[in-house]
Amino acid sequence: MKRLVLIFFFFLSLGISAQMGSEKWSEDIKYLQNNLTNKHYNLFALRSEADFTKDLNNIIAKSDNLTDFQTALKLQQALTKQGDTHTNLSLKKFINKNEILPLGSYFFGNDFYITLTTSENEELLGGKILAVNDFDIKTVTDSLSTLFPNENSGIFRNRIPEILPCNQTLKNFGFSKTDAVKIKYEKNGKISEKIIFPSVITKENRVKITPKNLTFVQENKKKYFEKKYFDQEKILYVLYNVCTTNEKRSSSSENPLNFGEFEESVFKIIKDNKVDKLIFDMRYNGGGSSKQGREFIKKLAQNRDINKKGHLFVVLGRDTFSSAILNATDFQEETKAIFVGEETSGKPNHYGEIKSFELPNSKLKLTYSTYYFIRTKKKNINTIKPDYVVEASFDDYTNGIDPVFEFIKNYK
Repeated sequence: MKRLVLIFFFFLSLGISAQMGSEKWSEDIKYLQNNLTNKHYNLFALRSEADFTKDLNNIIAKSDNLTDFQTALKLQQALTKQGDTHTNLSLKKFINKNEILPLGSYFFGNDFYITLTTSENEELLGGKILAVNDFDIKTVTDSLSTLFPNENSGIFRNRIPEILPCNQTLKNFGFSKTDAVKIKYEKNGKISEKIIFPSVITKENRVKITPKNLTFVQENKKKYFEKKYFDQEKILYVLYNVCTTNEKRSSSSENPLNFGEFEESVFKIIKDNKVDKLIFDMRYNGGGSSKQGREFIKKLAQNRDINKKGHLFVVLGRDTFSSAILNATDFQEETKAIFVGEETSGKPNHYGEIKSFELPNSKLKLTYSTYYFIRTKKKNINTIKPDYVVEASFDDYTNGIDPVFEFIKNYK
């Protein structure tokens, strides 16, 4: 399975075309309905076909009074109600790059901090967002969360920072009327306001929160997988950011090893060193293919020195999704691992094995699921909750502290 990347977030080379009109939208929506109904594994498992049809007909009826972007946005909302996080409509074609606000943000706990912007808005850095154009931030994010199945805190924290900068979306929900957007924020105990305008963040103008020190995880976040043996603590840290074999590797890339070679190097460290604790970190893993991960886990489970309570740890987070969820459940079934971190955005039983088709007039791409993975007999399990919830605070981040590593290091 491939990790879903939702609709709003590819901002380069986006074109805005003339409005399609209700006739062409009607053709596209009927094409979507017929094909998705036939191709999806079980589109109406949670919500009836009649309700879905009603939503689509309402969109057709209103399409003459909507922009193409608004029509596509409403289609995404209709798809969201069906409850499959892998079934989505890409709005790339209708996103105007000139309406993207220069805001990078991140949830530390329930607080929403600005971590990236342009130099002209530098005073926003480190600010906790309180409101957008006088609308309380919770009101804003609650509305934005109708654009994805809001099943758990993980997916909410994962998706909202990606959607918020799109001023077209803010306008659609009535939170913005012009290009000028007022951000109310709290910083160092002081509440301030700043009006910002859409602009492109570039290497030349960007400013960001820079931690005092980079943790092992932060330093290697862009790699598919990495390892490090902490000799003093006798901890072997395995970072698994993408579920891939990496067979098509380049010797000049950050990932010169394929997974088979990486696996061999991990078990060589176990053989040649005293390993008191092994950490398998999937907090940033959005999926891919679960097979090689499953085989690694089964092999690890056979090591009696590692596979025992208090010696094997799995790290989860808001980005853990799709095939990474399958590997997390492999750890649950095969090992005595202790789970640490945050709730996952993915859930144990979920749709996947994505395919896609294109709508004939708008040329928008729609992804859909062709399989349903069942990993638990329990009903209404919408996330994998760690045994120990350990979340980074904003101060942890700025000071280069990984509270997950500190927790595991000190675990007795």
